[in-house]
Amino acid sequence: MAQYGLNVTPISRLQGNSVAGALAYILREKLYDNYAGKTFDYSYLKDFIHSEVLIPKNASPAFGNPITLCNAMENAERRYDGRTGRAIWLSLPNELTPDEWKELVRTFANEAFVSIGMCCILAIHDDSNPDDPTKNNPNAHIILTDRPVDNEGFCAKKNRGWNKRAYVRQWRRQWAEVQNRMFKAKGWDVRVSHESLEVQGVDREPTIPLGKMAIALEQKGILTERGNKNRAIEEKNQQRKNHSRYRGREKSRERDR
Repeated sequence: MAQYGLNVTPISRLQGNSVAGALAYILREKLYDNYAGKTFDYSYLKDFIHSEVLIPKNASPAFGNPITLCNAMENAERRYDGRTGRAIWLSLPNELTPDEWKELVRTFANEAFVSIGMCCILAIHDDSNPDDPTKNNPNAHIILTDRPVDNEGFCAKKNRGWNKRAYVRQWRRQWAEVQNRMFKAKGWDVRVSHESLEVQGVDREPTIPLGKMAIALEQKGILTERGNKNRAIEEKNQQRKNHSRYRGREKSRERDR
């Protein structure tokens, strides 16, 4: 069952973050941070699948290199406590293939960020382990620039409009829409929502992701721990639904009296 997930966090020097550190993490590489004078090493993590850079048409072609773009982002910020960018975390649907994940994240990044003038560095991770069904959390990371760009580099002033909460709400909605379009194109009766269950007016407990292994076993008629948990949750939700229907009938009878 597809699960929705999107988080936005600042890359802030005041909080001890850096673009180089964020880049090393999402690329699972060992990189030197010229600004901080330190090395970040995440090469021991083995769940890396794919990365690419997406830039607006008016950006310098040199920004197509993630290291060049990373250094330019750091150099554009003069303040010791300034924010150098943003980091987006996305939960990916277990039901899709790695190539479909790439298409999904690329489409979302182009529609949500590149279209308004941001440069993006994206990476996809998949920690699936056939020997450990609990490790099945495919996800994507996107590093975003904080300033408008032209063919000479980054503009001196940041686009403060990108800080508005309305943009975060828009990105959350777009992430749901991009996924739902793909599900519909595949003919699947699956949908996700960026709204909480409470906001959606849904009185139910959310189920947990099954994961590829559990899905395969369940399809063969083999019960799994995650499948059992979801069945227990679904039973509780059905009881809530039945109770709600009962209460509705009781209220209707009271009105008819």
